[in-house]
Amino acid sequence: MKKQEFAMQGTQSGSGRGPEIPGGNAVESSYIERRIARLESFRDICNLQGRYNHYMQTGQLAEKIPELFALSRPDVKAEMCDSGLWEGAEGVMRLFGHMGAKYSMRGALMVHMLLTPVVEISEDGQTARGMWNSLGTNTYVKDDGTLDAMWQLGKYDLTFCREEGMWKYLEFRWYVIFRSPYGAGWVERPLVEGLHQEGFPPVSPLHAPYDPGKAVNRFLPFPPEPRA
Repeated sequence: MKKQEFAMQGTQSGSGRGPEIPGGNAVESSYIERRIARLESFRDICNLQGRYNHYMQTGQLAEKIPELFALSRPDVKAEMCDSGLWEGAEGVMRLFGHMGAKYSMRGALMVHMLLTPVVEISEDGQTARGMWNSLGTNTYVKDDGTLDAMWQLGKYDLTFCREEGMWKYLEFRWYVIFRSPYGAGWVERPLVEGLHQEGFPPVSPLHAPYDPGKAVNRFLPFPPEPRA
């Protein structure tokens, strides 16, 4: 493949342009290897997120999702909606254990689509940041014990790291935009059925769902920028 062709096919940075390939066979070979490694990292990170989504949809929150985290790292953490921030391997496992128990009822449904990914990998290839939008359909239990359908929209704010050569979650946050009954919609009822309960960590100050009374709603996170 010619140099110009490869440069045009490279992954895009925040500027939207692929970099030129340095000259010299040894330098060029090393450069191409690094570019391929970054492409493979992007694929592996997207696959990690896809596996998380599959385990959630199939009700394996407690059994499988913690395996996707860098549990050997003391700074590993997770937060879902209004759950508060759960830190350390034990905290991550407890959070998804709570969620697994909460959504194990008969008739449970959690089908979410992962949309508009933005992934930026560090120059040394050891860490990465990612953002996804997530739109889905859920089933939840109403106060009278019956089931109801619900729309859900939110955004993932993720930090990844390598653990024993595998990409894993290091910091995992999902910010809710709305969780609304199908029949009512997000203007009438922007938020139903949260996660927070007595004994949970404090709700994050960044928890800011859609408010129909605001002139502008700015939903976190913003897309990550390229970084070293």
